[in-house]
Amino acid sequence: MIPSSVPRLRAAILMLCVFLAPRSSLSQERRGPRGPMLGFHYGVPLKWSAALAIPLPGGSEARNAFVAAEPGIGGWRASIGYLQIQGQLGSGYVTRASVLRTGNRAWRAPAGATFVGGEFQYMPLFVLGLRVGAFARVSKAPERKALFTADVSLML
Repeated sequence: MIPSSVPRLRAAILMLCVFLAPRSSLSQERRGPRGPMLGFHYGVPLKWSAALAIPLPGGSEARNAFVAAEPGIGGWRASIGYLQIQGQLGSGYVTRASVLRTGNRAWRAPAGATFVGGEFQYMPLFVLGLRVGAFARVSKAPERKALFTADVSLML
């Protein structure tokens, strides 16, 4: 015969598991990242730059569209993109469409040029990663019609 305390213990454990289980509601899924995202980049052509991204409505904690502004030593970049986080360690990727304007101190790019292109950023661990891009020049000038970019990144 089973003592009468065993069913009560099972019920208490079940209630505790239900209470401690992670909760997810539709409103949480649509909330997206809780606020602005900040990233630092080092590479061609902006040298050092800092990106500030604002999430767009409709995403989730793991994926979201965003708009970003990125001033740097060698110019500036404005982007609209998509962030996908994969896993608990902060790994993921970012794809974006960007407008890039070079300044007088740009690395390996003509000064005062405007480019439009796409970028891919891969973050294998703890939001550290590598970003590469391909751009086409939109400002009038005969020299250098394409620009390829690369930098290392840290996204917070």
